[in-house]
Amino acid sequence: MQEGMFLGYKVNADGLKVCPDKADAVLSLPSPRCLKDVQKLNGKLASLNRFLSKSAEKSLPFFKTLKKYTKKSDFQWTQEAEAAFKQMKKLIAELPMLTAPKEKEVLIIYLAAAKEAISAVLMTEREGKQIPVYFVSRALRGPEINYNPMKKLVLALLSASRRLKRYFQAHAIVVITDQPIKQPLSNSEINRRMLKWKFELEGYDIQYRPRESIKGQILADFIMERPEEESPDEPMTEPEEIPEPWTLFTNGLSCIDGSGAGLILTNPEGAEFTYAMSTRLKATNNEAE
Repeated sequence: MQEGMFLGYKVNADGLKVCPDKADAVLSLPSPRCLKDVQKLNGKLASLNRFLSKSAEKSLPFFKTLKKYTKKSDFQWTQEAEAAFKQMKKLIAELPMLTAPKEKEVLIIYLAAAKEAISAVLMTEREGKQIPVYFVSRALRGPEINYNPMKKLVLALLSASRRLKRYFQAHAIVVITDQPIKQPLSNSEINRRMLKWKFELEGYDIQYRPRESIKGQILADFIMERPEEESPDEPMTEPEEIPEPWTLFTNGLSCIDGSGAGLILTNPEGAEFTYAMSTRLKATNNEAE
């Protein structure tokens, strides 16, 4: 057989296609008229997430409908949800083919962070073309929504490593990004949560590479890694070159008349600056120094 159905996917020598029945099940759906219809829609979309770029972000209007209208009598299908529904149908009608990575093949990953969702796409490069392996996306929950954009990108990488653990364990991963997401992970003053993420990601062979020009419709969603209207809480700047240090020698002593200290400062050129000061306070030698 050159092509056949296997475990709910259409498989051939080139890769993996979505099951036509699963796609048709969504394409044939009318606009939801009640909460149960929205729940059915979300369930059907969940089976296609592997093929859908930024699926969580594009499904947010559906999630918000379920969250806002908890009672059947209050249900409203908004214009925003209808527009997202029509857009989702267009995407499902043109779902890309996925491929399986070869043994020891280096995989690349693109990240994206929105206000309420994070996404990633795992890809492989063959004959100068980048082919998708897996799309990953999830909505942000609770305090995660308030993370700064840089932290959301790190979380996107972490979520992808957890969802695609078998790929991260078996392959070297190259993160293609123009954002300095490696910087907060290497900062010695990161908080406990980021430190935990750092240790988890250090278990994999992950490298970082700047972006080149992105071509192809598949990567169109990942051109912008983070929203333009958002800016990181803490600006990420390149570390400045540390100048040569000055040397400081101190000594202190105490006597009946009071206490004092002497200081000698030496600059990088070797010039010395000597200072002496009296505190006229009772103190021990250590306290004076």
